[in-house]
Amino acid sequence: MKVNIEIAGLPLYKTFGKNKKIEFEFLGKTLKELIDAMVRKFGFEVKKFLLDKNGDIDLDIRVLLNGATYLSENRMQTSLNDGDTLIFKAPS
Repeated sequence: MKVNIEIAGLPLYKTFGKNKKIEFEFLGKTLKELIDAMVRKFGFEVKKFLLDKNGDIDLDIRVLLNGATYLSENRMQTSLNDGDTLIFKAPS
């Protein structure tokens, strides 16, 4: 599956480049599987800035799905579809 990922306000420039956007292909269907694949590919930087000590997305990070839905409770179990866009926003 391919998803589009955007980063807003997080220091992941080395990983995502100046545009702070990437198209990312992974095997899986949930946000957890996406994050696991990103950590395997990009390593410590993604883990450091996105995840809490339990391996979940830090609650201070807002995750917006397809520009319309903020993910909250159980967000790691959110089902994703091919072509979805996820925006990870730093706390404001």
